[in-house]
Amino acid sequence: MTSRTTRFLALVAALPLVLSTAGVVTATGDAAPGSARKGVTQSKRIVVKWNAAKHKRHPVYQKTADVPGIGQVDLICQPDTTMIKLHANDRRAETQMWLAKFETKDGTDRVAVKNVRIYTYATASDDGKGGTGPQAHEGLNQGAHGIEDFQKGSAYGVISQRPGRDRDAGGSLAVPATAFKLTWYWERFAYPGSQYCKMTLALKTDTDQQFGLNWHGTPEATSHTTSSTTIPGFGKAELTCEPDTGDTEGRQSVALRLDSPDPDAYMDYTYLQSEGSTNDPKHYEVHTDLQYDPVTGLLGPVDLPRNGMMRIKWHVNGVSRTWVLSSYMVTNNDERPWLNVCEVAAAPLP
Repeated sequence: MTSRTTRFLALVAALPLVLSTAGVVTATGDAAPGSARKGVTQSKRIVVKWNAAKHKRHPVYQKTADVPGIGQVDLICQPDTTMIKLHANDRRAETQMWLAKFETKDGTDRVAVKNVRIYTYATASDDGKGGTGPQAHEGLNQGAHGIEDFQKGSAYGVISQRPGRDRDAGGSLAVPATAFKLTWYWERFAYPGSQYCKMTLALKTDTDQQFGLNWHGTPEATSHTTSSTTIPGFGKAELTCEPDTGDTEGRQSVALRLDSPDPDAYMDYTYLQSEGSTNDPKHYEVHTDLQYDPVTGLLGPVDLPRNGMMRIKWHVNGVSRTWVLSSYMVTNNDERPWLNVCEVAAAPLP
């Protein structure tokens, strides 16, 4: 019996408890079984703003917002703590908050792609003793020696969840994905009594506009290498994520199949990976004006990043909308194929 199967059976006894404490999202519409319920929409905006000179008695250093189906997110700005923190309702799930941070660092405009994870089983071979707690965070200060006196920046990202890596991932998204935009600004932190901070977080959840694809292990991938999700008014978002087979590399791509021909349709997309200058295409690579192909009926396909993010803009029938996509995959582990993984989630930006 494989380690994946052993742990799966061990979790069956705990399943009623999980279902009693976590929201269950049912599937309707033309989505695949197990995908997030159509029609879940929520927009939320929270602001942390304080001025030490004006708010001496009751400064508000933290605000919290719900992330539907997943948990909560905190926005924190204190003179010794500046961060965005994610809480997951189910630590056994694979919960991810991807964000691309934009800052000026050492006189250079930089991007840093971060993946804040909450999990019990990091891989299908994990014994469950490591993992994380039920929360994780990303700090917004730049240095390793405390909070800077002055700092500003922005970020955008996506929060998503799928079953833990000890289990099959199920193909389509099983809970809603939430996209967000974040800005921060603080000053005079080295001068008690004169400090100032403002952070703003906008979140958007819309299951009619999201899409994704997940599998854990090459055996599951054989039935989940593609997904197709209808996006009203645009067409079908098509994802492909194949494991490598021998000397042949699998395809990993995203495309939009239009409902009807539109010769003026186009696609802009940006790759964001690791950390570095926004002038370095290894970290920030912009592609614009990819034209509609009348033969295939597609915008795309274009490659997915193996460990990073994309910002995708589709313009169809005079309407433009932008999505943020996270993508992590291991597709070439021939010796231990059960450790191969593909986790892709996309949601519309606020």
